[in-house]
Amino acid sequence: MQLFHKTKRENTESILSEGFRDGEGYYLTDEVWRGVWQSDKPVDPSRDGDDTLFTIDIPEDVILEFEWVEEGKPVREFLVPATLVNSYGPPEITEE
Repeated sequence: MQLFHKTKRENTESILSEGFRDGEGYYLTDEVWRGVWQSDKPVDPSRDGDDTLFTIDIPEDVILEFEWVEEGKPVREFLVPATLVNSYGPPEITEE
């Protein structure tokens, strides 16, 4: 499954040379979650155009347990541990 990850351009070189790192947050819950946000479609670029969009292929059965299901949302999102994402890398930059 092709996944997309958007990041600020300033993080591009770090991701390409060192891989993804887990982010951490509550993400509108009462629990702290860690991982790298991925989606099955490109997300909207920032208005200032200062983003890099990465793609990476990970089998759907491998990431299914990390899916964040929200009814009515037009995109599938996954919060995947960085070690897992990096094991399928390196990611590629896309203009899609």
